[in-house]
Amino acid sequence: MRLLLLLVVVFGMVFWFLRPPPRPLTTESVRLKGVEFYLFPEEEGVEWRFTAQEMVEEGGVFRIQGGLEGERYVEDRLDLRLFAPEVTVEPGDNLRAPFARVEILKGCFRLQLSAQGEGEVLIRQKEGFFAPWVRIEAPNLRGEAQGFRSDFGMERIEAENPRFEFPAGGTFGPCTVEGGSS
Repeated sequence: MRLLLLLVVVFGMVFWFLRPPPRPLTTESVRLKGVEFYLFPEEEGVEWRFTAQEMVEEGGVFRIQGGLEGERYVEDRLDLRLFAPEVTVEPGDNLRAPFARVEILKGCFRLQLSAQGEGEVLIRQKEGFFAPWVRIEAPNLRGEAQGFRSDFGMERIEAENPRFEFPAGGTFGPCTVEGGSS
């Protein structure tokens, strides 16, 4: 009987020492599918609303991706729409995207901010858009430029190598931004 007990203890110890080591705890990211995400930057009365297929949080940085659509509201009124393959929400609620399409309702602006492989777009909550390249379409303005910077209302624009057209005494056509006005 003692021999049987000794064999059980020995086999138990052998299996104890031969088992694989425990896996270290991983710091996996949080992944949410089919998300609606609201962002409230410091600016009074401003709110961003996003819908996307997925949101990933890694180390305090949020990436919203897949079928991303965003809307910016000022005092509960839709101001602009944002479409991008993904957006990273950085500290300070600034947004970064590989490229984006923006529709600004007031003025009926359509902006293509950068393009795939051309450099990232930065959207700073207190300043506006920064993009290495832009294409702008509006009833009274068409063209493209490099080194583009603008506030959200397209009232203060800076650009390098601008190639813009302004129709003499007319427009390029009616507003095509849903809910927009010139």
